[in-house]
Amino acid sequence: MSTASSMPPSLPTPMSGSERSGVAARFGRDRLRREHLRQAGLPLAVVVLFIVFAINSDVFFTTANFQNVSLAAAGLALVSFGQCFVVLTAGIDLSVGSTVALVSVIAAKVMGADGVLLGILAGLAAGVGVGIANGLVVTKLKVVPFVATLAMLSIASGLALTISGGTPVTTIPSSFADIANKQVAGIPLLAVVAVVLFFVAWVVLRFTRIGRHIYAIGGNLEAARLSGIRVDRVALSSYVICSAFAAAGSLVLTARVASGQPTLGTNLALQSVTAVVLGGVSLFGGRGTVVGVLFGVIFVSVLENGLNLLGVSSYTQMLILGAALIAVLAIDWRLFRDAD
Repeated sequence: MSTASSMPPSLPTPMSGSERSGVAARFGRDRLRREHLRQAGLPLAVVVLFIVFAINSDVFFTTANFQNVSLAAAGLALVSFGQCFVVLTAGIDLSVGSTVALVSVIAAKVMGADGVLLGILAGLAAGVGVGIANGLVVTKLKVVPFVATLAMLSIASGLALTISGGTPVTTIPSSFADIANKQVAGIPLLAVVAVVLFFVAWVVLRFTRIGRHIYAIGGNLEAARLSGIRVDRVALSSYVICSAFAAAGSLVLTARVASGQPTLGTNLALQSVTAVVLGGVSLFGGRGTVVGVLFGVIFVSVLENGLNLLGVSSYTQMLILGAALIAVLAIDWRLFRDAD
């Protein structure tokens, strides 16, 4: 055997400090470029939707239709803004739809007996109660969020059907139902409420301690714990906020249908998660903004409106939303993997 063949293989030459800095800089630029593309993609998709539906429907680009879209989007927007808080912690709340139903029934019952104000307060309290229950099961019993909120979906739905007897509660005062028809400067009042609560969510996530802590535990749970953040308390708060927003969304939807509906919000879990993920919030936690979620809500709402105008069935619309969610999750997973 020759001397050359018996020599051990040469080791790679270690990188110098400047080379390591260059690699890190390129990695940072690539990651930033991916994030910019990710954030810009949805607004472009919304513009494409507007163009496609405007070409194929004479009704789409009318004031009345835009009012309908904004009114229909208000409830979904509120539920999605709340869902954003939980997903940023790397959790998920599948019970938002049944929370909407439970709040609708309770609010309608109390409004009929004790007036609008107490009905609204009772509905919000019911939503907060669901959020506390979800948060405690996740943080104290250590049940994974998917399973915990799936169980709560069943519990809240069962409560809504039991309280209502399985039938709509029609005792809502007309003064509350009329809110759905009121406008401010040509914009539906319920849409204005959604915009106001959007700014509340934006301020909380961007400028408050709890907002920073939500991003921290979603980005790196163990690092957040070691830095002194009370992880369980923040996670519990995120579920309470989520359910409170869902309760607000329920009141908006209840005003629209003018009754307490035990099956209200059936598809809101899928729709809200779709809007959140389409809006750039990572299911792995720690990345995304409520501004992106707003664009996700616009995309979902405009898509549903346009498909309705084109005569596409609701079953096919659910198929399209599900496919869009799978596609975005696949892209999100690839971006997350590449970022590592």
